[in-house]
Amino acid sequence: MKKFIYAFSESDRDILLSQGYTLLKADNTKKMYVFKNKEELCFSMNDGTFALSDILTF
Repeated sequence: MKKFIYAFSESDRDILLSQGYTLLKADNTKKMYVFKNKEELCFSMNDGTFALSDILTF
């Protein structure tokens, strides 16, 4: 399982926030948001533009 979820729009960010994911980093200029992935939930990328990763960039 990948540790982080990258979202690339405000609406995708809002979807993850509403599902209880923890926002770790936000870059509002580039519209990039990084969330901590959860083991107990099954994440589906069908609702927006997301990327799963084990790398956290700052």
